Amino acid sequence: MTAEDKIRDQAGSELEDEARAFQQARELVLALANTISALKIFPAHHSSAIHFRQDFISRLKAFLDRYQKLELEIGEFAFYYQGKPVYQDEISSKSLPFFFYKDGLRVLALYQGMDEQEISEFLELVRSESAKPAEESDLVNALWLKDLANVQYYAPEEFIENRILEERAESLNKRGLQIIPQELANRVVEINVDRQKIFSGQVELRPEEKQVLESFQDQEFPDLPETWQQTLSFEEGEAESRPEKPEEIPGQGKTAGSLPEKVALNREELDTLNRLIERNRQLSPEEEFLNLMMEILAQERDPEQYRANLDILRGFYQESLKAGRFEIPIMLDRKIKGLKALIGQDQPEKLPLLEEFAVATSSLQILDEVRKLVDQKVELNYQALFDYVKQFGDRALPFLAELYEKINQQEFRASVRQLVRSKLQENPALAAAFIDDQKPELTAEVIELMRELPGQKIISRFSNFLTLSRRELKLKAIEALSSFKEEMANKILLGFMNDSDGQVRLKATSSLKYLGDLSRLKQLMKDTASRVFRRKPFEEKRALFEFLGRSRNPEAFNFLKKTFLKKSILPATTELRVCAVAGLEANRSPEALELLRRGEKFLNPRVREAASQALVRLTLEKAVRPEANSR
Repeated sequence: MTAEDKIRDQAGSELEDEARAFQQARELVLALANTISALKIFPAHHSSAIHFRQDFISRLKAFLDRYQKLELEIGEFAFYYQGKPVYQDEISSKSLPFFFYKDGLRVLALYQGMDEQEISEFLELVRSESAKPAEESDLVNALWLKDLANVQYYAPEEFIENRILEERAESLNKRGLQIIPQELANRVVEINVDRQKIFSGQVELRPEEKQVLESFQDQEFPDLPETWQQTLSFEEGEAESRPEKPEEIPGQGKTAGSLPEKVALNREELDTLNRLIERNRQLSPEEEFLNLMMEILAQERDPEQYRANLDILRGFYQESLKAGRFEIPIMLDRKIKGLKALIGQDQPEKLPLLEEFAVATSSLQILDEVRKLVDQKVELNYQALFDYVKQFGDRALPFLAELYEKINQQEFRASVRQLVRSKLQENPALAAAFIDDQKPELTAEVIELMRELPGQKIISRFSNFLTLSRRELKLKAIEALSSFKEEMANKILLGFMNDSDGQVRLKATSSLKYLGDLSRLKQLMKDTASRVFRRKPFEEKRALFEFLGRSRNPEAFNFLKKTFLKKSILPATTELRVCAVAGLEANRSPEALELLRRGEKFLNPRVREAASQALVRLTLEKAVRPEANSR
């Protein structure tokens, strides 16, 4: 072998060794993360905590024995070994790299010589610090205090200096003091004071200040009465504080339109007045505008001007909707209804125009603007959005279902679920409006809501799920159907037994209940001889035979017995006999157990083994049942 070949082989060996070290370091850091997580969840004496701790200790000791040290560079969300990431976790609330990084740790090195005790102390130190609130934990300080012999670390000095300055600033802020900014710390500020003018009582203004003052003084203001500073206050028994009444001139009487000097208010009137004043102070500009428009509409007599005012309101309605201000359309609809009730008898000619406005603002086409906002991920008030769409009534239920899929916001979804629950309780037929393959999340919720309703009212609505294509929704619907003890539920389950999906058919067959319908039981026994049944998978066949066994019906038992004792070497017959074993096991009667014991002596090995295993399961179940009951 030439010298070049030796150099090449040595280089290749070094590369393989580096790759092996990198892989072992990755596994070791992963073990560290899992160990810290386990120690935070389980107590130290728990078997899981012991297992993870011992696994990490053995891995670390083996690594240090081979490579002498484990040196990790610490990034904000990753550990690096030899400049390459070996562990990443970008969720800061649980990220181990972030926990090391936030306290200023940038390099951590574990050296050969660490024994089991020192490794355990290191793990406990990391566990205890990571369990503290973020503002209280300090891993760098904890490592410094612990002073582990074979652990070294590096934290930049400027990081520690910044930490000290932050703590200093926080301490001063609590005392009402501040640190001088760094850019001003070394600056000299010269302050010149003319001692001769310090007590002169004069203020020298710059030219531009004098100009502003002169322009301000030139403005004209209306004269105010001497009592302008008096504040309004309404008290029980009188209205507002007034200046002392001037003396009346003899012979000068009060005019017909003069106001009384005082207005007496009782407690109820006073409370009402104060509430009105407080309510008016809290009005938004939009509500003030709507109130003004309602007053104008109530007084306006010209039909053309009345229509023009309604057009203004319609534009305001649409602009508010496009901006996502749903509370304004809700408020406007409420005020329009109030206006209709107010003028209904006195001004009937205005009602058609108000009805026209109501029709225009209640069209479902308006909801397209809402759809655009939701699709564009605009930040919205979702409770106001729900209240707005809700006022459209049942015709907007499909649109609410669409929004449920698009808006993953807890309060909004809870409001939709509550509305759907109340609608189903009032009218179970509305379930069809919410059952849709394209709306799987709401459809799944609707299934749970349907399960809560009385069976005789809601079971027939489960037939809507027969036409769906999503397997998970069908399986969930079958599971809900199995909770009802109604013959109608069995009827719909039979429909699912003809589904194109094998898992759906199996779930439906396993969910059947015998509720006394002997004709359906006989039909199922008859179907076992059909060509369609023979083509079904073995699991479906066995599920049907288990249903026959669970029925405890004498005719079904005789059918199982006949099938079980049938002698034939054909594979199809053998399969049916094994299915009959499952039915006898589900039957659990003494006669069924006796047949299974006979089956242990059959020549057919598959049937014999199935019977033997069924007896073992039944024996174990019988032994466990008393213990479960005692608990």
